[in-house]
Amino acid sequence: MRKSNQSRSNGNTDRDRPQSSGTSAEPHAGQPAVRARESTNSPPARAKARNSFNVAVAGVLPVILSGCATPAPGDPVTERLDPNTATTVVVLNRPVELLSQSTHGAKSDPFAYIAPFETDRMGERALYLWVSAPQDAGPLTQPQVLCNGQPLSLQPLEGASASAGPPPSANGDTRADRAATNVELSQLKLSHAPYDAPVPWSAQWYFRLPPEGLKCLAGAEGISLETRVAGGDPQRFSTDRRNLASLDEFTRRY
Repeated sequence: MRKSNQSRSNGNTDRDRPQSSGTSAEPHAGQPAVRARESTNSPPARAKARNSFNVAVAGVLPVILSGCATPAPGDPVTERLDPNTATTVVVLNRPVELLSQSTHGAKSDPFAYIAPFETDRMGERALYLWVSAPQDAGPLTQPQVLCNGQPLSLQPLEGASASAGPPPSANGDTRADRAATNVELSQLKLSHAPYDAPVPWSAQWYFRLPPEGLKCLAGAEGISLETRVAGGDPQRFSTDRRNLASLDEFTRRY
């Protein structure tokens, strides 16, 4: 009898004793979260997160920059970034057009153009004037810009001179190669010209434009450009106040 009671007592003890082996095999409720945090904070995970961020920025940045280069409808002034030099350039969407005041033949180009532009590289701002005129009768000497009939004091870029292709032939063939430009774009801190040549045989010049010169042009009743073939008579191109609204908008930036 004592042995039977002892067996029953041992059986009850076994049933009441906690199952230590089952408890040790069961994972702690907090362990998965700890492991997840450790995985997220591990060096490979952090590197992967940085790479994902860099890819996202690289995808968004061109969109932001292209937005700077897209003018609003009707805006006469636009701002764009030169990606090769990290220089921002502000230009007119359409240069100011001047009409020849002289008689010209059917093969002669009656238009000349002027337009200001500003470069800004890391806060270093500079103001310039672009001038273009046709070379129908041969290479031109340095032109003269007139504001309300008075010559503007303009300083050409160092080493800058007219650059153009040959004038059109009698049959209108303009396929000849353009002459290489003598203006060093590095002086402008640009990899591309701010304005395109209107026609292949146009001469182009770049001048430093003082703020007072820009103010005169923007408020002028009339602007003229005088060009001259060496040893020849001057040719004048002009426009009046009605065509200078874009200069007003450009000047408001200062």
